[in-house]
This record gives sequence, structure tokens and C-alpha cells, in this order.
Amino acid sequence: MKKNVFLILILVIGLVSCGDDDKPVVAKMNKLTKVTCKKNGTEYPDYSLDISYNQDGNVSKIVTSRGTFNLIYTGNKISVIDGSNMHTEDYQLSGKVVLTKDEWAVNEYVLNEEYIKNQYNYKYSGSNLSETDWIFQRPLEEGGYKKNTPVSVDKYTWQNGNVVTYAYLPRDEVSYTYATQVRPENFPFRIVNTLQPVTPDLVNPLNTLYGTLNRYLPVSASRYQLGENKESAEYTFSYMLVGDYITGMTIHEQFGESSDKNVYEYSFTYNYEPDK
Repeated sequence: MKKNVFLILILVIGLVSCGDDDKPVVAKMNKLTKVTCKKNGTEYPDYSLDISYNQDGNVSKIVTSRGTFNLIYTGNKISVIDGSNMHTEDYQLSGKVVLTKDEWAVNEYVLNEEYIKNQYNYKYSGSNLSETDWIFQRPLEEGGYKKNTPVSVDKYTWQNGNVVTYAYLPRDEVSYTYATQVRPENFPFRIVNTLQPVTPDLVNPLNTLYGTLNRYLPVSASRYQLGENKESAEYTFSYMLVGDYITGMTIHEQFGESSDKNVYEYSFTYNYEPDK
């Protein structure tokens, strides 16, 4: 009897060991390093991004048509310095989520004095970005600053893990529809605060700072402006995949009932290989 029990224990241990060995190893996907765009068939450098990462896998530099921007990490703050060594932005974080973004400017009345021109405070429902408050201030010629009270400018409505409506308060909104194209974890697509969703900021790696990203990728979007002078635009999205990587995205833009339309063709490169 004791011998049988011993054999049973050996068999159970062997099965457990095999189960651990057979667990699939999920390889980490390379990170996005380059975004290029063509507008109506012509190279469109205004919508290009070159992204570099530090040894921790965090974004360290972004090169755009507006210049080079270096990111410096200090505690719970990310500071952005441009190519001329000008302090342009600060992100205040809680863990890995941004709570406040400060945009800096130079005081035109005081030599070499910088000040926070725009401050954006982000509100979340759970891990979903739901609203943005904006505070604006300007320098006074007689000294000091004038600051407005916080104004709610952005509102995001979520459904089934996706943003279905972005509203630029008080009267503009963009609604999104989805199919079943799951967003790859290394494709940092986010519904951003724009009424013209064709910008490269849709896939800026810094999007991962804003809580949960969409579960799916959109297939269409509709922009509406409420009020007497109603304006509209329609957008359709399609994607090119190679294996698990999205290597291309095409956005068709149609303005209202007019004949004005644009086609944006994005290409994506993934050359940063994270540690295994």
C-alpha cells in the first residue's frame, strides 16, 4: 500500500512539472520607433515621428517636424526639453498615469522668466480617461499673471473598452465605431483630443500615459458641430498587418457634402526590442 501511494505521488509531481514546462512563453513585441505619412500620395513630413527609448524602455526622445524633444524622468515627473534646451512641458504622474500636463512659455515682459501657460488636469473613471480641465494664464505688462478658473474642455465616453465619443465642449464631438480588430499591445493607438482624427498623435507612444487604451481599433468616425453653423466630416480607418504587427494605417477624410477629401497613409516601423 505504501509503495502504491509513493508511486502515485511521483506521478502527480511529474505531471505538475510537465505542466509548468509546457506553459507558452509569450514573446514581447518590439516597440514603435518610426511613423511616416503620405497625404494624397505625397510624402507628408508634418505627420512623421521618430522615437527613441532609454535602457528602461521609456521614451527618451521624439523627433517631429517641429523639432527634437528630449524626455527627462525625475521621480513622478517627466520634463520635455526641446532642441534649443527650452523647457516646454511637464507631465506629473501617479504611478504610470499622467494626472497633470503643464505647458511652459517665456514671459514677454520679464527677461528669461518662464511660466506655465496652459495646465491640463486629467480625470479618470477607474483606469479610463474621462475628462480634462484646462487652466490658462497669461503675463501682465504691469507684473504678475492673470489665471482663468478651470474649464472642462474634453470629455470621453467609453463603451465595452473603447471610446465611442470624444466631445470638445461645449458643442463639438467625434463619434467612433468599431468592428473586431483588436489593438495590438505595442500599437499605442488612442482617441486623442482632436476634432480631425488624422494626426500622428493617434499613435504617439506617450499615449500609454493616459490610462487604459482602446481594446479595439476604430473603423469609422463622424465629426459633428452643434449649433446653427453645423459642420461635419466622415473618416474611415483601415489597417495593414504583417504577423502581429500593424505596419500601415489608411485614413480617408471626407468633409460634409462637399467634394473635399484627403487620404492619409501611415507606415509604422518597430525597431526597439525590449528585454526578453
